Amino acid sequence: MKKVITFTLIMIASLYVAAQTPQVLFYGYIEEGVFVDPTGDTKKSKRQKAPDKLKNVTVYVYKGGELVNTVGARETGFYALLLDAGATYSVTFEKEGYFCKTFEINCTSVVFHGTDAAMKCLTDVSLFKKVDDDSLLSLCKEPFAKCTFKDGEMVWDIEYTEKAKEKFYELAQPYYMAQGK
Repeated sequence: MKKVITFTLIMIASLYVAAQTPQVLFYGYIEEGVFVDPTGDTKKSKRQKAPDKLKNVTVYVYKGGELVNTVGARETGFYALLLDAGATYSVTFEKEGYFCKTFEINCTSVVFHGTDAAMKCLTDVSLFKKVDDDSLLSLCKEPFAKCTFKDGEMVWDIEYTEKAKEKFYELAQPYYMAQGK
């Protein structure tokens, strides 16, 4: 009888595991963006304190252009989202008085990770204080970074992110350098 019960429990557990959808844990801290001096003044950079963690940030999750989840970051600036495999998500971080930032997370081919319950994608997010510039505001609508599942791990498109970062810095530099931010 014990063998029958054990066998039944194993079968139920395996069906449960097979029925689960692989997921990506997208998580990290949200902090205030600090504009780095493009002249490369390393002495000034070393004196800067660590960026402040931001609270009251809302995180919107879109799947196929449709809003599927909204969460608030914790008081410590920490956020965490579980994204199901089989879709591409846009994750947008918004806080009043700051530029929003969007990440594109391609989970279409995510599979179960060996020992973990979900693939982990640690991403700290920097939000910069808003300035009145239409070109900068239009960047909020474009993904700042793109990530996809490849060869068993989540991989960032570094080239895409560098181009997005350069574009933001090019447009923002006159404002932030003038304000000393």
